[in-house]
Amino acid sequence: MVVAGWGDGTCRHCQIGNTHICPNVRWPGFGPVGGFAEFIPVPARYLIKVESQLKFEELAPLTDAGLTPYRGVKKLRDAGALGPNRVLGVFGVGGLGGYAVQYAKLLGGGATIVAFDRNPDNLAVAKEDGADHIISIKGKSSADVAKELRNATGQSDLDAIIDCAGAPEMMQLGFSLLSISGHYVDVGLVGDRIDIPLFPRVSREQTFHGSF
Repeated sequence: MVVAGWGDGTCRHCQIGNTHICPNVRWPGFGPVGGFAEFIPVPARYLIKVESQLKFEELAPLTDAGLTPYRGVKKLRDAGALGPNRVLGVFGVGGLGGYAVQYAKLLGGGATIVAFDRNPDNLAVAKEDGADHIISIKGKSSADVAKELRNATGQSDLDAIIDCAGAPEMMQLGFSLLSISGHYVDVGLVGDRIDIPLFPRVSREQTFHGSF
């Protein structure tokens, strides 16, 4: 399996394993190393040996849809946002969000996982993937969603959020539900701007994490 995001191996980001945010990063499939070649040269350090019995369709999603929310959940964990008596919201339960729910159950240290989406089928999958609660946000105000959240978890706000959509309306809803000293990590890129009130972010000492 080939890791995406080949760093130069010498910068401070590469030295701690964050090769994908190296200022000199190269991406296989772009530039001289094309994506349609039968074979491409790969630096040895960016190869991962996998078990031969694993099928290609089992491995392929983990290189992108799997790694993306994995890094986001790790950011929340490393920031101290997860653990017992914490509530984590997963926003947008599509290809990324399904993995986010699973990783949150594995890495969340006992945090309660709540999945938010407009699509009932996606929410059903989230429940199968291990979400403790599911909440439909279709046609609902933030006050309505907060009330459902309180009924489900005993609190009307979220200690942490991983946003797998990044849609403007979804982000506005998410920030309206974020607790004091809450952490919000975004991996979704449906939108390209953030339009949220600034004062609550400062007065409530909230943290926003980008996660590539």
